[in-house]
Amino acid sequence: MAKTLSQTSPRIRDSYKRVQDALRKDNEDYAIELLLSILAMEPEVDDLRRELRQIQLGKLKKKKADPLSSMKGMGKSMAVKSAIKKEPATALIKAEELLAIDPLNSAFQNQYLEAARAADYLQAAAITMEEILKIDSKNDTLMETLGKTWVEAGNPHKARTVFERLGELRPGDQVVIKWIKDTAAMDSMTKGGWEEEGDFRGKLKSEEEAAELEQAQRSQQGGGDLDRMIANQRRKLEAEPENLNLYRPLADSLAKNGELAEALEVLQMADEKANSADPMIQRAISEVTVNIYDHNIAVLTEEGDADGAREQQEEKDAFLLEDAAEKVQRYPNDLGFKFDYGRLLHERGELDAAIGQFQQAQRNPQRRIDSLYLMGSCFKAKGQYDIAAAQLQKAAEELPSMDGQKIAILYELGEVLELQGELEKALEFFKQIYAVDIGYKDVAKKIEAGYAKKKENIES
Repeated sequence: MAKTLSQTSPRIRDSYKRVQDALRKDNEDYAIELLLSILAMEPEVDDLRRELRQIQLGKLKKKKADPLSSMKGMGKSMAVKSAIKKEPATALIKAEELLAIDPLNSAFQNQYLEAARAADYLQAAAITMEEILKIDSKNDTLMETLGKTWVEAGNPHKARTVFERLGELRPGDQVVIKWIKDTAAMDSMTKGGWEEEGDFRGKLKSEEEAAELEQAQRSQQGGGDLDRMIANQRRKLEAEPENLNLYRPLADSLAKNGELAEALEVLQMADEKANSADPMIQRAISEVTVNIYDHNIAVLTEEGDADGAREQQEEKDAFLLEDAAEKVQRYPNDLGFKFDYGRLLHERGELDAAIGQFQQAQRNPQRRIDSLYLMGSCFKAKGQYDIAAAQLQKAAEELPSMDGQKIAILYELGEVLELQGELEKALEFFKQIYAVDIGYKDVAKKIEAGYAKKKENIES
């Protein structure tokens, strides 16, 4: 259920006043940062999400689109995929961070939709698509996705409006005509009061109509529509084999359809056409290769072949490290690649090498906080607690709101200070966490132990 700003807490409303102040001062970056933190706490304030998207898209009008956005979003893209699988409740928060890099990146848009679905708040994705279509009004693929999203979200009226606009772009398309008819029928029933009485699908007049609606809703998952799209993309590519812009859409569609090997083949053809000079194609090749490894691991695991799955995992890990190192060498000025490489080195325990990458990656504003945090983790693992504390302190000071990221940094900082024997200082940071999230890790026990020790000292 959507909320208005007036229905939120005074703290949220005060944060929004700072958004307005930032916009008055033309500080759009800070306004975006504040809106992201608000939506992390209150995801159902649709007006603020719409405003966030308008600011982000407005910024793009003032400068050229970043051709390296897909690569810069590598880390956050992986975080979104992980959240969808492991922590669906936080998937939308992670996806907002991804979309903040480039809201017009189609791959980011698709991940955002999946995250909204995982978070059970499809309206967020629909709002995003609506705002994008205001500046990309001829994007019939996005328009189709929006219509299907509104169907899935249970809003046939908005779906019908979108499909009617789509019909203007695809005159005579029988599939679109059917969607218009189906949603018109659904819309008439909701206006008749069905929506108020419960799920409007349950109020259809016959099982046949119910089946037709379910089929319309399932179409967004791919099915025949995706097969037709792939066939159409193949025809276009065959007609213009030198057009590099036609390879990526076909590869994306094939990957969505589960045809990963063929998707990789298409991308490798594109890479040859581009003389291996297009970083976006290189990035796509890496993503599909990882997806193939993940598919193989899942199949082998399901079949009970633990040795085969372990071998594939080892090959995947080796590929990721080699691929990241190669990208750092090929694109030495891309600090996002340095961060990604550093993170892999950190995971492998190669701490000095990882620190070297993070020291450079921190110059990237989008990677700075994460770089400082992981540098602190590296120095902690090396037993250099004073240096670790300095990095973590900088990271904490640069985060304005007490979100999940800041809480994790403060906890790490508290632990480092504990290891240094500075228990009083550590307790102050644990208290900050305790004040907003009493259940975070073992922070409650640390606070209780600290107070018990104080009481013991007083009594003695």
